[in-house]
Amino acid sequence: MTKDTKIVARPGLNGRPVEDWLRALAANKVPSKAVHHVLDAVITNPELASYASTSEMAGASGVNVATVTRSAQSFGFSGWPEWRQEIRARYLGLLSAPELAVVHEASSTQAPFDATIGKHIEHLAAMKRAIDRSVILDFAKAISSAKRRLIVASGSFAAVGRTLAHHAGVAGYRCEVLDDTVVLTNALADLTDRDVLIPITFWRLYNSSIAAAREAKRRGAPVYLISDQLVSPIAELADRILVVPSEGASFFPSIVPSLSIVESVCAQLVKLDPERSAKAIAAAEKQWQEFDLLHFNSPKFQP
Repeated sequence: MTKDTKIVARPGLNGRPVEDWLRALAANKVPSKAVHHVLDAVITNPELASYASTSEMAGASGVNVATVTRSAQSFGFSGWPEWRQEIRARYLGLLSAPELAVVHEASSTQAPFDATIGKHIEHLAAMKRAIDRSVILDFAKAISSAKRRLIVASGSFAAVGRTLAHHAGVAGYRCEVLDDTVVLTNALADLTDRDVLIPITFWRLYNSSIAAAREAKRRGAPVYLISDQLVSPIAELADRILVVPSEGASFFPSIVPSLSIVESVCAQLVKLDPERSAKAIAAAEKQWQEFDLLHFNSPKFQP
C-alpha cells in the first residue's frame, strides 16, 4: 500500500486511542529529533503506518530507513515490522466488522480468493522470519509440565483452541477448551500455580479473556498468550506471548497464522517426550478402531 491510498474509517476512531498509546511509548524517554519525526509521522497517520514498508515510513517521516528501524528499537520492538504489527492491530481493533471490510476494499483490487491467499502467504512468510523459536519451545514446555491446561478462546478463534486441545491431547497432554463464560468461570475456581492458562484472542479483545488472565495471575498460574498485540491489557498479564497476525482480506479475521502456530507448538510438544506421545497416539489409534470411527477399516464396509 502506498501513502496515497485512501482509507475510509469512522471519524475519530483512528485518532486518540492509537495516539495515546504511541505517546505513552515515549513518555519516559527523550527521543532524538529524528526519532521524534518518525513518532510524529506515525501519530499523524496511523493508517499509513499500519501498512507502510520501512522505506515508505522513512519517506513519510523525512528520515532514512535506518532511523525508522532505530526508532522502533528505541521503543522496545525488534524493528519496524514488529512495531507496525502493533500499530496495525490497534488500528484494526478500533474498527467494526463493516468498517474493516471498507478498509480492505479501499486498499485492494484483487479478487477475494487472491486477496485471501495472498494475505495468508504474507502472514506466514513474516512469521517464519520473525517468530522466536525459543518461545515455541517455552509454550510446549509449559503445556507438558502443567497439571491442567486451560485454553480460553471464543468466536472463530475457538477453532484454534480446539485444534490445540485436540493435537496436544492426542500427543498425551489433555487440555480443556473454555469457550463459554460459565464454563470458564467454573474452571477458574480451582486453578492453581501448577496449571497453565492459554488465552487465544485477537482483534477486539474479549473481556472474559482478560478477566481469566487476571484471575490466573492472582492464583499464581502462568499465562501463555497467543495474540496479535505485544502490548495490550491482556499482554500485560502474560508470562510469555506468541504474537501472531490475524488480519484477513475481508471482515473475517484469519485463523491460518494462529493454526500454524498451535500446530508448531504441538509438534514441539511431541519432540519433548517422543515416547510419551508415541504411546498416547497409539492408544488413540486403538480407541478409534474400537469405536469404528474410520471408514477404511470398518467391518461395515468390508467386501
